[in-house]
Amino acid sequence: MTTNTANITYYTVRSGDTLTAIAAIFGTTVEQLVEWNGIPNPDFIKVGQRLIVSRASSSHESYYIVRSGDTLTSIAAVFGTTVEQLVEWNGIPDPDLIRVGQRLVVAKSVPMAA
Repeated sequence: MTTNTANITYYTVRSGDTLTAIAAIFGTTVEQLVEWNGIPNPDFIKVGQRLIVSRASSSHESYYIVRSGDTLTSIAAVFGTTVEQLVEWNGIPDPDLIRVGQRLVVAKSVPMAA
């Protein structure tokens, strides 16, 4: 699950997740995740742990690359959004048709008001 607060995007660790995989999904590095989250051992994260996966001083988008077996419903559930929001952000004409390898916007943050 992903949530956005101001310019910070959070992700909740699920079974099977690794920092390497999470970094790849959110277009960051393991080193950056370790720094943002104060992780003492990058080889040890816990299911249910809430991680900062993105910080931005300006508008920011997070992306996901569609894999075999993915649906907009399953992607929306993982990233804590809706199918309707994914359709809007990505200009998808048919929500039942996505392609393996397709790059989707799955989260957006907006700059905080001064």
